[in-house]
Amino acid sequence: MGTWREIDVPVWETVVTPCDCCGQVVAKRLWIVEIDGTEQRFCGEECESLFRTYVLPERAVRAAADADPA
Repeated sequence: MGTWREIDVPVWETVVTPCDCCGQVVAKRLWIVEIDGTEQRFCGEECESLFRTYVLPERAVRAAADADPA
């Protein structure tokens, strides 16, 4: 279960906060979730779902392929 966190950054600040799934710059609030012991930041619950159902399994497949020397 995630929580919303407001972003309070001065207007002149040049730091951008991207969604960890789609890369969209988040301006007002982040959906924060801990996945595998790491805090992940998303633009919304939909991106969290996409991250869990597509990005994580895809990373696992690629990691397994990279680990297989054959």
